[in-house]
Amino acid sequence: MSQKALVLEKFGTPLVLQTRPIPEPKQHQILLKIIAVGLNPHDQKIRDYGIIINPDHLPYITGNDIAGVVENIGPDVTAFKRGDRVFAQADTSTPDGGGTQQYTVVLADLVAPIPRFLSFGEVATLPTIAMASFVALFHPSGLGLPAPYSKERESFDYQRHNLLVIGGGSNCGKLAIQFARLVGFGKIITLAAKTPEKEAELKELGATHILDRRAEDVAEQCRSIIGDGLLYALDTVNHGPTAHTLGVSLLSNREKGTLATLLPGGVDESKVGNKAAGYEVKFSQGSGHLHRELGQEFWKHLPGWLEVGKIRTLRYRTINGLDEKVVNEALDVYRDGGSVMKANVHPHESS
Repeated sequence: MSQKALVLEKFGTPLVLQTRPIPEPKQHQILLKIIAVGLNPHDQKIRDYGIIINPDHLPYITGNDIAGVVENIGPDVTAFKRGDRVFAQADTSTPDGGGTQQYTVVLADLVAPIPRFLSFGEVATLPTIAMASFVALFHPSGLGLPAPYSKERESFDYQRHNLLVIGGGSNCGKLAIQFARLVGFGKIITLAAKTPEKEAELKELGATHILDRRAEDVAEQCRSIIGDGLLYALDTVNHGPTAHTLGVSLLSNREKGTLATLLPGGVDESKVGNKAAGYEVKFSQGSGHLHRELGQEFWKHLPGWLEVGKIRTLRYRTINGLDEKVVNEALDVYRDGGSVMKANVHPHESS
């Protein structure tokens, strides 16, 4: 049997529509009929520049945020059955696992049931951005804080600590703010493009202070709130040779602080001040497949957090069908730096 798929054949070229075989689920795998797949900025960067992708992996099928219906299960899978509504972070390391196609295979222990009151489109806004923020906060490759479900969480006094989120208005930033609220940080300060609507949204998600990232005195404003005690910061948006200078400069000058980043970048040491105890910058890769144990716990707990409203889905728009022109145009918006509402593609629907 065959299916339609949007495929990247060469970096720097558009995705193209092809026909591919429907894969068979192997051990530990589920065959998923995709109802919605979310597009993210990294999909555009992979298409145009090949970031984080080995050229040997071409042809490549992008799209990590998937939601759909279980079509078939591998021989040892018992937690799910045909017809279950589930969502997951796709494994795009092989074409069979990519999201911009009608069927894909996923690992059964990195899948979660969709809460009954949420749609396929709503949950498809979450997997990659939620995982990226979760890894950056709670995995040793990021800030290494105690996870919400861990025993260490019981003895860690989050209330006496503050978190700075640079890029709180980004989708990853919005999830980071929610996770920070979930564990109970004392102050959650974010730098964002400040408008009345954005400020109201970020406060509703859990931010205690929203500062205009474009303000000339933003660093002074931030220090007036947290003083010299900032040990934990997360940059969700900046990249480049000196991109993380501001984040590092706001860390404590007397205690060792850590800046986790979702994009690689450097620091201008002449502008960070005297960090007597030093500092760390950690580039964190938000993959449940890469960090399998954390990924398993994340997918085990995420539905419960959604059920009680501790984590919320994001706004999105829908693209009906695997229309190569429309999907490439959606990725172009990320490329051109436009104001973006996350796009979900419905592979089985006609445009």
